[in-house]
Amino acid sequence: MYFQLTSALKRRFIGELRRYWSYHPKYRDDLVIQGKFSFKERPQHGIIIKTSGGTRVDFSADNYIGVIESYCLMTKVKNKPGLSCEWVREDSTAIQNNNGKFPSEPGFYYVDILADTSGLVFFVDPLINVFHEPVTLLSETTAQLAYAPVAGSLRIYEMPSGFLLLEGINYTVTTTGALTFITPITGNRWLQADYMRPEASRGPFTLTEMHANNQAIPGVVMAFGRRAEAGDQFAIMVHDIRRPAYLEYGGKWEISLDCDVMSRDVHAQQEIVDQTVIYLWGVLRSRLSHQGIEITDVSLGGESEEIYDENGDDYFYNATFAITCQTDWSIHVPIDGWLRSVAPLTRADAERVAALTDDELKGETGNIKVLEGLGLEAVQDPFWSGRKGTFEMVK
Repeated sequence: MYFQLTSALKRRFIGELRRYWSYHPKYRDDLVIQGKFSFKERPQHGIIIKTSGGTRVDFSADNYIGVIESYCLMTKVKNKPGLSCEWVREDSTAIQNNNGKFPSEPGFYYVDILADTSGLVFFVDPLINVFHEPVTLLSETTAQLAYAPVAGSLRIYEMPSGFLLLEGINYTVTTTGALTFITPITGNRWLQADYMRPEASRGPFTLTEMHANNQAIPGVVMAFGRRAEAGDQFAIMVHDIRRPAYLEYGGKWEISLDCDVMSRDVHAQQEIVDQTVIYLWGVLRSRLSHQGIEITDVSLGGESEEIYDENGDDYFYNATFAITCQTDWSIHVPIDGWLRSVAPLTRADAERVAALTDDELKGETGNIKVLEGLGLEAVQDPFWSGRKGTFEMVK
């Protein structure tokens, strides 16, 4: 993280100084600004920017900042490293162009990395979530789903009781989504289904290291780093609303940059140092402050001379200055588990209840009653309990 951060910081300062000096008529072609002392031919004028050190600035003991809510997040697939993608974010432009609605349907999007003759490519295989679908009853014992469900993903609820019906005990399902019920669905009862449905595979898409892709899954930006490899797989989880997606940990680094200025002319060396320091402290400092880079100090160093040609008594004139700045860092830890629904029964109880008849449910042995029949409702206004000296105490 440290070297990635400092490399990005150096590239930013190099780019800003190159842009500034490109307007100077005397130095736009001769002044070389880079991060290493590697030249095919020693330039007439040059600025070398190097990292001299860094100190971590903690915001808290464990660097915890908060929870990030998002429409999408990345999660791993079992027995796969999942390191090909560095991070996943929302594509705010795509959401804005879609009238504020996330352009991809909620579900899981599996990304497979493969090798091609031209390099690495990836495919996307979507599994779309279907929530609370009213089941179309064809008769008292048969029904049809709108889509063919993925095996093992189907959940059928009898409404208005909310009882979970179990496959093999209460019903059977075919690969086309046709349902057959053991007990007829009569009275004022209806059915509601949750399941996942597959969509056609998308791709191939070209995978370019250190580049992002926002076309494969509309609304999702996938950033690929330098760890992409054939055979890897990961998944993108997409929600219908923004949900807690990441735990954010972060802080600041205080980083020092040493800048060496060289010139064949002593007056040019002084001019380059003077104007660069003034630009950094007077102009660039306020602009970078709004972008998370705070320049806290710019200090001048000494001057020196280096022999260029002993016979001609010619020298390089060197000077140094240092930049101290603070910049933010953060990492996001995915929260890949969330509650779809809560049942008041264990799995064993659900299987036992599913096998009971209506008469058994009404009897004392079952001891199970529908909440609606008890006149109970969900709490709409949660409150704190157990606080002394408040009106919530009951004596």
